[in-house]
Amino acid sequence: MTAWVLGRHAMVGLNYGAPGQAARIAAQARREAGARPSGAAALAAVVNARALAAVGDIPGSRRAVDDVRTLAEQLDGPEVADTWFGYPAQKHAVHLSQAYTLLGDTRAAYRAQDEALALTTSPSVMTRALIAMDTAACLRVDGDPGAAAEMAAAVYDRLPAAYRSGLVHSRAQLLHRRLDGTPRRLLGDALR
Repeated sequence: MTAWVLGRHAMVGLNYGAPGQAARIAAQARREAGARPSGAAALAAVVNARALAAVGDIPGSRRAVDDVRTLAEQLDGPEVADTWFGYPAQKHAVHLSQAYTLLGDTRAAYRAQDEALALTTSPSVMTRALIAMDTAACLRVDGDPGAAAEMAAAVYDRLPAAYRSGLVHSRAQLLHRRLDGTPRRLLGDALR
């Protein structure tokens, strides 16, 4: 339980601009989870991977990605259930999309995004918007900032008002900061 609470707590800092703090809390969550494969251990590892990538610790992030992939392969039963305490394949793919996107590993990110979308059977506005923002960020990394801005702006424009703040907005702002010129203006206009 402690590992779950810490893993979820780390996600707040990660999602809202405090990745260093998130990495520290996620590392603590990993220690609390212990060595046995569990949903809590997988969540802690993937949040740690995302946080480390966000602060530029590429080797640490890659080790954490390897850890979470190994952990996820060993989970079954309630550990992979789509519950508060489970770590299902869909959530795994969504988290890996973000980790690989932050690492700049666009090939792996696109694969994770495709998997996440294939596993998202509900009309989840948030999940689909987050994956689209990851895709837009990958387009920028791949050298197409115009397509990145267009995609992110279109996704943001289609969002219901309730989703225009919070996590999707945070991801769009992160992309906006990494753009310049016309693409930056285009996404900036959408974010107003």
